[in-house]
Amino acid sequence: MRKSSRKSVKVSSRERRYADCRNGLGIEAICWMLVRKERKRKVHSLIDKVWNWKNLNEAWKKVKKNKGAAGIDKVTIDEFERNLERNLNEIQRLLRQDKYEPMPVNRIYIPKSDGKQRPLGIPIIRDRVVQQALKNVIEPIFEAEFLDSSYGYRAERSAKQAIEQIEAVRDEGHEWVLDADIKAFFDMVNHEKLMDAIAERISDGRVLRLIRAFLKADIMEQGLGLRENVIGTPQGGVISPLLANIYLHYFDERMAELGYEVVRYADDCVPRSCTRDEGLAPRSLLAGAGFKPP
Repeated sequence: MRKSSRKSVKVSSRERRYADCRNGLGIEAICWMLVRKERKRKVHSLIDKVWNWKNLNEAWKKVKKNKGAAGIDKVTIDEFERNLERNLNEIQRLLRQDKYEPMPVNRIYIPKSDGKQRPLGIPIIRDRVVQQALKNVIEPIFEAEFLDSSYGYRAERSAKQAIEQIEAVRDEGHEWVLDADIKAFFDMVNHEKLMDAIAERISDGRVLRLIRAFLKADIMEQGLGLRENVIGTPQGGVISPLLANIYLHYFDERMAELGYEVVRYADDCVPRSCTRDEGLAPRSLLAGAGFKPP
């Protein structure tokens, strides 16, 4: 890891934020606020943008495109679409009345390349639509804050670009790196710390309650029944990758403040290092965020 005198560069350029407004990718008022670079201002009155009919329809289209299995209610994408207008109307009504309650997620396991299993939490289709509608609204707010060092789960950013950045640093002659994969990251996210981070930028209490409700949604696991979710954000949720990046943005910022440069793809990070001791610098930051350091 090498210390850098360069300032951290924000990914979202002014041109891209203008394009987002023109293309309807996000809520216009938020986009214009970001274009004006009012990044540290808390955002109010967002819930009406979440339940906006156009936003709900756009959210549905994305959920349909991504396909996926049914949740615990067994309602498939096709079945949801057969009564689409009624379903979206019901979502809108519940959101407007501040009565929306997520259903439990269905916990399943898929095999990993190392022989272990990865837990996924599958929400019902209705919850996926609401999560996507919520993501459409809040993502531009946080995207404007994320640093250039973050590559995972972001538009126009890829694992290939992260690898190319690491290779560029290697070619500069740096001999030491720390390849860190945070153990069980999604399952160990602290709800209160995450909500504190979100509340730094969002002051709409109804939006905050909705996010918390998705975090706290019960988990249905075969053979174990229903259990309360007190920690973590389930992989499989539409909004989980964004929440993960919000949570780890603290890590990115702190490393930048200390003068280090890091390449991070979701919960995998490679601090650019000159010496072995400098390569161990992120351990205390990860521990402070509630994770087991590598």
